[in-house]
Amino acid sequence: MNTLSGNKGVRLVILVMIILTSIGIVIAKVYYGRINSAVDPRIREARVMYGRYNSYTSENDAESVVLLLDSVRAIYNSIDHYRCSYEPGVLENNLASVYLTLALATKDMVERREFLFDSAEEHLSKGIEYYKSWLERFSDLTEEQVSTIIADEFKADAALRESKNLEAIIAKRIRDILDAQKETPRRLSVSYSNLGIIMRHRGDAEEAVAYYEKSLEIWPENHVARNNLNIIFGLPPVKQSFLRRMFPPDRL
Repeated sequence: MNTLSGNKGVRLVILVMIILTSIGIVIAKVYYGRINSAVDPRIREARVMYGRYNSYTSENDAESVVLLLDSVRAIYNSIDHYRCSYEPGVLENNLASVYLTLALATKDMVERREFLFDSAEEHLSKGIEYYKSWLERFSDLTEEQVSTIIADEFKADAALRESKNLEAIIAKRIRDILDAQKETPRRLSVSYSNLGIIMRHRGDAEEAVAYYEKSLEIWPENHVARNNLNIIFGLPPVKQSFLRRMFPPDRL
């Protein structure tokens, strides 16, 4: 009897687990299905491609990362709305990170290292221009103003006009831009601190300090810029508390 009861109990637990798993799969499909349906179809391919970015970087496959980002950038640059948005700035900054990482890992080949620093600087400068231009247009807009701009632009685009999910696509883009109003200054700060890293490794401490200070003006919580500045002045690095790492303050 005890054995039979035990077997029934195990079967019941297994059945419950199967049901819960099935429910979870259905919920996940519905949730991600809604997210995917709200993605602008003009950049869906770019989003899929960009999904391989982390895989390539974890494998230290710099060549594949550069080719991938170039392909993604071409898609964004083919669409008026995105050509002057913050996304190309993100791509330029990612490309700069590839070249900067390679430069820092190159010790003996001086000419190669300088070429990589030059490439990183070029992409950082382009990214900064994208960020500054986008912020000039969007940084001070209210949600209502952003909504009006995006609705007008997207509804006027023939590639979107007949989409069944147009309202969801517009709503997602509005959320993206409202998030970017907070995140883009941080991205801009990171670009300036990366320029500071390049200048420091070139031996131009004065220029490096100027970039680090510019970075901290934009985002005072940029600890990379703060600690690199401390290195130049011979000060100890600033350590973040556990609570600060877990619960960072709102970014601008």
